[in-house]
Amino acid sequence: MTSFGILLVTVGGSWDITNHLLNKPETFFSPPHALLYIGVAIALIGTIVSFFTWRIISDKQNFKSSILISLLGMALLIGAGPFDFVWHSNFGLDGLLSPPHLTLISGMLLTAIGSLVGIFKFIKEKNDSRFNYLSVLAVLPIWLSASGLFHSGSLPFSNTEFFNFNPDPTFAVLFASVAFPFLVSFCLLLGSTVSKYQFGVLSVTGFLFLLVSSFTAILPNSAILFTIPFYFLSLIPIISADLLLRFAKTHKQSVLFVGGILGASFLVIYFPLTTFTYNEILTQQTVWPSLIPQVYFQMITDIFLITLIPAVVMGIVGMTLAKRICNKILAS
Repeated sequence: MTSFGILLVTVGGSWDITNHLLNKPETFFSPPHALLYIGVAIALIGTIVSFFTWRIISDKQNFKSSILISLLGMALLIGAGPFDFVWHSNFGLDGLLSPPHLTLISGMLLTAIGSLVGIFKFIKEKNDSRFNYLSVLAVLPIWLSASGLFHSGSLPFSNTEFFNFNPDPTFAVLFASVAFPFLVSFCLLLGSTVSKYQFGVLSVTGFLFLLVSSFTAILPNSAILFTIPFYFLSLIPIISADLLLRFAKTHKQSVLFVGGILGASFLVIYFPLTTFTYNEILTQQTVWPSLIPQVYFQMITDIFLITLIPAVVMGIVGMTLAKRICNKILAS
């Protein structure tokens, strides 16, 4: 329940980013914010239920870290609501990168991490392949939350009447070129590792991420609906990676290769928002919502050549770290 609540929060947050892009009027009670706080309520109920369940089980120590991390995350999530209301009341429209949004995203991420730790330990305890797909529900909120955090540090959507929190364009490009490839491979292998590379877990996780992103970042903008088939082409490297991990003779070599494949695919996985990050350096055009595909495809070759090596390297780093962290969670 906690992971599902955070999933709703991340969907609302991603929808909110698109509203910033489309310059739609925003208030504390806007639809994305409403969905976001419904998610917070569900996550809170899930955390409370988990806490009282934890109090009565015999193996308290095994799930202690999961509960503590989730409680800390929920405290930030609950505090972000009043903080955001006060911010809107005093400063009106807030940018993507703002103190209330950072508080919210930090709470989302911590709560999702706490939930993931608990779900991973549950999967290990049951030792039954039927429960492996729970890892999808564990990983997806973390992937979406971290994506929101990284977008906050790389998108130029934070210049408002009172504050200009827009990141430096050069920093934004460098940050996006290493952070997103890392995140893609890290999250996808995290779920695959705990499921012992069961085929389908990685693919389903990737597909659901693309589905959420397309609903929140592409569908609200009618001018780019025709790019949806292109966007879902990124399923090809995801499914290929899943097959390689499942049927490779040695996982050590396949993990490195898969990390490179997934890292290099970030450019399509994070369409259309990467258009705004790289445009700040490469073309410096005014990117109206209707011009996103034109600008993106104008830059895509240059972006690919610039980011290929760091993307592959960070993809491998992400895969390696995911495997170590997963093993550490299961061993604790």
